[in-house]
Amino acid sequence: MLLKIPEMTPNNLRKLLILLLTLLIISFISLLYSSTSAIIQQQGSALSSFTHSLQNRIEKYRYISWQIFDSATQGTTATLPGPITQSTIQPGIYAISTPSPKIETLIFGEHELATQNLAAQISQYTETLWASAKLTWTLYYLNGEDNSLTVITNGHLIKTLNRYEGRNIASSIAGRRNEMLQQANTLDEKESFSALRNNQQLSRGAFITLRTTFNQPGHLATILAFDLPINDLNNNALDLSALQIHNDETVSKKSAKGSYFLNLSALSIDLLRPVPGVPLTVTYHLPLMIVFSAMIDELLPVYLILFALILLTTGALCFVRENKTSSSHQVDPWVEKLQQFTHELVKNFPMGYLIYDANQEKILLANDMSDHLVQHLNFKKMVDMSSNPFELLQVTVNNEIYQVRHHASQIISHYHIFTFREQNLEQQVAQQLQNAQAVLQKNHTLRRQFFQQLSNTFSRPMHQVDTSIAEVVATAPTLLPHRLLQGIRSLSRLTRHIEMLNKVESGEYSVDKQSIDLQQILDDVIAENQQIVTEKAILLVVDNSELTHATRVGDKTLIFQIITTILRYSIENTVWGKIKLKISQSAEYADRLLLEIVDTGPGLSAQEQENIDFPFISEVSADVADSSTSLDLFFCKQLLALFDSTLAIESKSHIGTRYQMLLVLPPENDVAEDEEKILEDVRVLVNIVADDIRHIICRQLLRWGAKYDFPEDRDSGQQCDLTITDNVEQLDGWGVLLTTQNEMLVSDSRHRQANINISRSVLDAIMVLIELQIGEDVLSQGEEAVSTSLWESSEYYSIFEQTVKEDMNKLRSEVMQDDYSALALTAHRLKGVFAMLNLQKGKTNCEEIEHQIEQHQKLNIMNSISELQNYVDSLLQQGSQKNE
Repeated sequence: MLLKIPEMTPNNLRKLLILLLTLLIISFISLLYSSTSAIIQQQGSALSSFTHSLQNRIEKYRYISWQIFDSATQGTTATLPGPITQSTIQPGIYAISTPSPKIETLIFGEHELATQNLAAQISQYTETLWASAKLTWTLYYLNGEDNSLTVITNGHLIKTLNRYEGRNIASSIAGRRNEMLQQANTLDEKESFSALRNNQQLSRGAFITLRTTFNQPGHLATILAFDLPINDLNNNALDLSALQIHNDETVSKKSAKGSYFLNLSALSIDLLRPVPGVPLTVTYHLPLMIVFSAMIDELLPVYLILFALILLTTGALCFVRENKTSSSHQVDPWVEKLQQFTHELVKNFPMGYLIYDANQEKILLANDMSDHLVQHLNFKKMVDMSSNPFELLQVTVNNEIYQVRHHASQIISHYHIFTFREQNLEQQVAQQLQNAQAVLQKNHTLRRQFFQQLSNTFSRPMHQVDTSIAEVVATAPTLLPHRLLQGIRSLSRLTRHIEMLNKVESGEYSVDKQSIDLQQILDDVIAENQQIVTEKAILLVVDNSELTHATRVGDKTLIFQIITTILRYSIENTVWGKIKLKISQSAEYADRLLLEIVDTGPGLSAQEQENIDFPFISEVSADVADSSTSLDLFFCKQLLALFDSTLAIESKSHIGTRYQMLLVLPPENDVAEDEEKILEDVRVLVNIVADDIRHIICRQLLRWGAKYDFPEDRDSGQQCDLTITDNVEQLDGWGVLLTTQNEMLVSDSRHRQANINISRSVLDAIMVLIELQIGEDVLSQGEEAVSTSLWESSEYYSIFEQTVKEDMNKLRSEVMQDDYSALALTAHRLKGVFAMLNLQKGKTNCEEIEHQIEQHQKLNIMNSISELQNYVDSLLQQGSQKNE
């Protein structure tokens, strides 16, 4: 495939020139930077070599200083070639004769003979160092014993003193003496350095001074100093006039690795190098003019070529820009199209639009609505009247009222924009909206009246039909066909919904707020809908994660009807797959629960979802809707509104539907937290494959007070009382099989089958197995012996007295409150106690109470509780007589 080259238009040429100019500038800057870096690196290398040589010289004379001091303090005397003579040059200044004419020795101040001999010895030692040196070397020895200063040099110091009468030289040496005395008074400073010096009177070049302090017990400190020349360390690579040596530890630390920076005040680049092992930093001021001159000398032709190319490219870019500006005066077809589009836009405004030029007093742009108003309006006068921006005016033309809004342009001050709105038309639109609202309200009223008439017409006949059908089913259950019964029940259900909806909308229905158990309501809902779920072979999963506040305040009948209606609607709209009912706590509010029903059905159409606001506007999309109607969604929404709850539906075609209900159910405050759990001290082995089912069962077991293990935890040594599994092959010993089928899958007496979605069914199966286990233990030990031993033991009697009396009181209070869920748990607990003590009559009474609780027969439950109370009282009386 060939590369397509774009057309060389003026715009493309301008972009190409800009790119070329950018590349040239980048190349020029890069070349400048590389050249500057090379020069700085070269000068830095020379400076590093200089600092290395300076370090070696300082180390050498450190060693020499210690040698001289050691020889002076240890009293070692060298053999002198001849006698020592001393001559006075000036008062207080004495010259010592030396064998070499190149070394001169002077003593400043009164001194002892030992000082004279020491000066001769040091002079003889330095002769081997400086005799052939071309630079000036000087040694200063401040003796701490007699406070005299000895000066040894290879310069012509004596001639200089005689020639100039010694005034300048004496003052310079006096300054050196003061420096040394100052260092002697500084206790912590053993070694110091001076800055770079260039004293022509004492030396013929630049030098630094190394001062070393030696402490002597009983005497002042002795100071030994050397003037170290540096001219011979340069090798002509650096300009010594631009060199500085700093005796500063802070600067030395900053330049530990070598650095440089731009000094704008001196127009130079300052290179910093530390002297290793010495608190000195060498600074070399490299002038920018020298750097620039070096760059020009090296790459002048290249710089000229790049600079010429930059100028040429800039000129070409300016030329192309001028040509573009000249060609822009011609009318571009695209600009004409934009102008035409602007006129089209203004003409299609839903209001009058006009642009007025106040300087020329003419109209620049107007649409059709404002054209017929132009001849009737004085725009100049309107501009003067509406001084404020966006001010509203009202004009009347041919008995029609118009609202005029005026705005002065911020870009062109003499342009004024007017918009016209017809008030009569707006009033008509407002009137139409008001009429439509009235019609809608009338439709709602007619719908309520229609539902009221339907309820009045069908309520009594349907009640009679329900009574007759119940009598027929009770006498002959198989006489009527199943489809007929199902149709009649659906029609009766629809009639009841319409009747209840009329009460809700008319305000006759009041919410009965009482203590409710969500788990019990869910169990009742699942029990009612389990048959249709099994017939359609749908997997139903109930996940009640809100178990911390199982008891809440609400209307049990309303909640049961809402959940049942929505769940039945979801089941009939699901052909195959899974339905999950989940209750969770709201993340924001403690009194609100989120109930979600998610199915994998074909989804609800947009028209069907409108039934939530307008009943019977669309038919139910389910292929077989035995009990669901187009009223169900609206019915549930109205019921939820009674306790400030909401219903929302999210549906996607061929994916499924999510029904979300936000239920406002505050938790009950007076719930006893320390009640004994019904499965206290029971350990269960949970062997369930499905993760979601396993989590649900584990939460239920924790709620009932049981402990649980998993198969992988069997090696912990804990003995489990029974097993809960969803696989019949995993049943071993005492176990409960979880399933959603009505068909009996277990036959062993130690096995029980429970509905996985009904917690009451699971609890009943566990309690039955525990009772059977207790019964086997009793039989294995001998029924009569166990019974006798238990009742003869005062410990078992006290336990029976404390627990059973309390549970009997709970039975009476819970039946008065119609709390059937708590009542069932208490009856289970009592039955376990009677079974453990082998009291068969009490166990039988508890089983009768459990059966009556399932049927919600309150009167029979109260009678059975009274019989059980009489039996318990007789047992307590017998036990008290035996234990007295």
